[in-house]
Amino acid sequence: MSAYKLNIAYFGIWCVLIKTLFVNEVIAQQRCGAFEWDCNNGQCISEDARCDGVVDCQDRSDEIAENCIQSYSTCHAFAFKCTYGACITGGYRCNGRKDCADNSDELICDTKKFDNLQGSCKSDIDFQCTQSKECISKYSICDGAKDCSDGSDETLELCVGFDCPEIAFHCGYGACINGNAKCNGIKECADGSDEAWELCGFPRLTDKVKQQPTASDNDNNCQLPENSPHLVAYLHPQNRTISLGSWVKNYDTVHLECSNGYRIPNDASLNCQNGKWTGVFPTCAQYCDGNSLRGLSTFHVCINNAMSARQCQRVQPNTEVVIRCNIGYKGFGNNSPLMRCTSDGQFTAERPTCDVECGILRRNTELTRRGLPVEKSEVPWQVAIYQKPDKVNYKFICGGSIISPSVIVTAAHCFWDVVIEDKMHVDFFKVAAGKYYRDYDMSKDPTAQTADVAEIVIPSSFRNDKDNFLGDIAVVKLKEHFVFNQNISAVCLKIEAGADRYVTSNLVGSVVGYASADDKILQRVPMKSLSYHGCQSRHPQSSLANDKFCLQNEGDATVCRGDSGGGFVIYNLNTKRHELLGIISYTPFSNVECARDGFVTVTNVNYMSDVVMQKMLKFKQDDKALF
Repeated sequence: MSAYKLNIAYFGIWCVLIKTLFVNEVIAQQRCGAFEWDCNNGQCISEDARCDGVVDCQDRSDEIAENCIQSYSTCHAFAFKCTYGACITGGYRCNGRKDCADNSDELICDTKKFDNLQGSCKSDIDFQCTQSKECISKYSICDGAKDCSDGSDETLELCVGFDCPEIAFHCGYGACINGNAKCNGIKECADGSDEAWELCGFPRLTDKVKQQPTASDNDNNCQLPENSPHLVAYLHPQNRTISLGSWVKNYDTVHLECSNGYRIPNDASLNCQNGKWTGVFPTCAQYCDGNSLRGLSTFHVCINNAMSARQCQRVQPNTEVVIRCNIGYKGFGNNSPLMRCTSDGQFTAERPTCDVECGILRRNTELTRRGLPVEKSEVPWQVAIYQKPDKVNYKFICGGSIISPSVIVTAAHCFWDVVIEDKMHVDFFKVAAGKYYRDYDMSKDPTAQTADVAEIVIPSSFRNDKDNFLGDIAVVKLKEHFVFNQNISAVCLKIEAGADRYVTSNLVGSVVGYASADDKILQRVPMKSLSYHGCQSRHPQSSLANDKFCLQNEGDATVCRGDSGGGFVIYNLNTKRHELLGIISYTPFSNVECARDGFVTVTNVNYMSDVVMQKMLKFKQDDKALF
């Protein structure tokens, strides 16, 4: 064979090999389906399984900051934000179970880690590195830069829950950097999460994307697909629309979107590198809006191709969706409604809602110190009301009871200004649920929730002690709702009419409060009711308003003025629910801090004025719109 023919043969063989390699590469890049997400190692998982707290990729790439940090700022208000960006149900925080892949939902509960940062360093503003034992400034921890040679100043365990300013960027392990440093081309977070590909709109490069150089510069350009329905391409950074089938230059980036209500799995940007796109062009599809499945009372599970994902955001066509009630709500029992996302991007039914499941105890870890056992979950409806004399200090003034996620029932005198003889402004108050310690210090109660006050409603006729505290009931609307969980939920409140509104003697129940100023933990006091007439006859020296009854106990425990506004709650054997009967009002003895002989006056909730009741019903209806 001549040298010329031999060269031709070799050339043909090389062409076949190159073509084979090219085809194999394209197949490798297109292995995952339109509604699947490709892990960094090439494994395919359901698109909705990405960044949901559960690891589905064998290489864990579906639950790392590189691929999830962009979700941090878009998590729903009801959700808990895992440090690396995933979103999980808010009630999962500090439940003793790992629900975030990095365990940040449990690591955030450790408030003691800041107690001994100094270690053996001489200065109290120093931090001692864990392994190297170096001493650095505390102001240098969790700032994105590793100042310890062992990197212990920039770890998830240390930085999770770090208090970042609103304008800062949260790194994927909890550190804070300047918000303007995000996507500036310089990795300023120790984990590089500030330059993550999807966060910054960069093309995604994975191990399975091979970049093959070509022989000619003319072959380095890339062509957009000619037939891709509803796909729209923009040339970056000019943001200029370019038609399908067009060619773009080497290293150009195009941003892809869908028109006419269609969607792609994620915001897609592809880069042309040496004649090849760095990813696969997505297919536009009519996704169903996962946000329409969100509500206070429910959570949802998406099932697609035998894979399930909780609280999925973009719901693919043919995905089945199971709706279930959140903790603190009821409605479905074992018959959870099933919905399906159709090919036109609509669900087969509207999301059903659940109702508040009031008066239910969900017992958890015992927290008693002395006296009667009190558990966080034993009185989940109890709230603490704090007065804000300034922007720094919070003073505990009253208790209260949750009857709806953002509605509290308490005493009117808690908000009364004796100088101007009118209620105080809402800005002076803050309400906390799930509090075991009386002090406002939230580091002692990491699972507590707080809310500002939007509106305070008291009877127009209320005049504090000038009328024996007649009408001493207030309904408070909060600016933020409480997310119900094991330790926070509602008590039942049923307003009776006619003869049924009278509270008789010897009804067994309890009140909850923080006892004396020395005992700053939540305690429960068993009490018995004493009817209005029984109370008057036993204590003729006191003058009771006609909306009152009394409580008494035979033990050593006392109810203090600090517990005003808390509820007298009984257990109804018929409904098997705990019900609110009265609001602690005052002790009829002057100049005493705590009620003597276990005797205290309570406002009967059945005497709530019509105006206050109508407001309460409206507030509850407003909450229901969020269910």
